[in-house]
Amino acid sequence: MVLGPDEASVSYAVMTSAQSRRRVGRTPFERHYLPYLSDNAWGDAIRALLKTPPVRRKYFFGAPGSYRIASHYIVAPARFETMPEGAVWIGVVAHEFGHAVDFHGRSVAQGGRSIWLAPAMQRDRSGFVSRIDLARRPVPAEPTAALRRFPAAARACRVGLLADCDAAERVARAWSSGQLEEAIAILIRLRRMRATTRQRPAPRHDPVLQSYAFAKIGAFIAAVYDLDRGSGPSRAYLRSFRGLPGASLTVGHVAEAFANAFLADVLEGTELLSFLARSAAPHTHAAYRAVLARIADGQCSPLQPS
Repeated sequence: MVLGPDEASVSYAVMTSAQSRRRVGRTPFERHYLPYLSDNAWGDAIRALLKTPPVRRKYFFGAPGSYRIASHYIVAPARFETMPEGAVWIGVVAHEFGHAVDFHGRSVAQGGRSIWLAPAMQRDRSGFVSRIDLARRPVPAEPTAALRRFPAAARACRVGLLADCDAAERVARAWSSGQLEEAIAILIRLRRMRATTRQRPAPRHDPVLQSYAFAKIGAFIAAVYDLDRGSGPSRAYLRSFRGLPGASLTVGHVAEAFANAFLADVLEGTELLSFLARSAAPHTHAAYRAVLARIADGQCSPLQPS
């Protein structure tokens, strides 16, 4: 597992302003949710979504968010503002948009375009550090050294989200020493604490939404490492899909990794979220970005992923 970033390679491509994204949304559903994505969303992620056939929605009271592959629609409310869960639906829809980009025109049996992540996922697993071995490693005592391992944009985003320099240092130390789950737990706990304040932030800055996004980074890690690291869908769920070459590797593993990496590329705080995904599984994340770029360029047809 490679944790040190190549800061020079971090370049955030701003696709459009929120106002512009409202204009390019092709369905009422897209036009409502797209403006709540980050203004700094990864350009290829937005372009890939807009290369996907228009995404529509249905909603059944009490139903969890999901993407229905056969019919190409997302189960989600028309307006998150009317729902008790509130802005967390922005994150749910972002995740399901990722599945739509991956699977449109294909079937569960075929697998999505994300099947091309499988070799990269095997490479990340080959460098896997178990929790037991990790527990034997000393945690860096110098917080500034850990902070330097984060690109400038990710450092600024982390401090801004936490509004607490000491907490930001604890996250940096845990992440830089490989304690990924501990770092994510700190991020989630502190953002949830902010949710108890009386101040009502803009929807895309909602602490509950941001807690959900950090949890999805844990799910990305879980999909890459088959739950030996991270936390997310059960092994039984991931292994219920068609197998791919490699031990304990299925269409479910690569599809969940793709959708969660997509979420990290489009939600507010993407500078930090995408860095966390990239540094936790660099080969898988690089493969995801390569496939995403091909989709954005119109090079992945519905029937053939390359």
